[in-house]
Amino acid sequence: MKHKAVIFDMGGTLVNSIYALTYSINNVLEKHGMEKISVEQCKLFVGNGIKELVRKAAGIDNPDDERLALYYGDMIDEYSRNWDFEMYVYDGITELLDFLKKNGIKLGVNTNKNENIAKLIVDKYFPGYFSYMVGGRPSVPRKPDPAGALLIAEKFGVKPEECVYLGDSNVDIKTAKIANMYAAGALWGFRSREELLMAGADVVIEKPDELIKIFLNPS
Repeated sequence: MKHKAVIFDMGGTLVNSIYALTYSINNVLEKHGMEKISVEQCKLFVGNGIKELVRKAAGIDNPDDERLALYYGDMIDEYSRNWDFEMYVYDGITELLDFLKKNGIKLGVNTNKNENIAKLIVDKYFPGYFSYMVGGRPSVPRKPDPAGALLIAEKFGVKPEECVYLGDSNVDIKTAKIANMYAAGALWGFRSREELLMAGADVVIEKPDELIKIFLNPS
């Protein structure tokens, strides 16, 4: 097989986390007397980390606004309590992971989600599948900076071009392209085909099992 590793985004790719995020941010907005957002709005706000979600949902333009730190702290508290609210694994993901693991493909996770929460998700829904994960941590820049993806490749002992990077947003595709990895866009997540293609996706797939074909028929 040409590719030796797959690096997965988390929310919108492995699990549907949008309801937990929407529920949590709306609790924060309500607490501070602001209008709640819809699930569809939340889908457009996620992908760049919790702080950016808070900034967009609260309508804060200045990232140095002192309110942002307050709301962000509240959001971390809310999300830490409600991270698995109505969360579920997307259909076909477990079967895809089983196939990849059976065929000796190394599996990693690269997410902008708080790493402590990301570990809770992996431990609950994907025990035994992933060898290494890079979540939101102070020492690693957020995606689309490729540092996290490249760190995973280094840990696996594979070249970046031997990795498939699967994600559902332009942030993921940009991360993959900058890292010189094969960029696969997931249409079952939060963003559109157009967004993924415009970001430079090498392939866009509608179901997880379509990724198997990439490994069975490498070009």
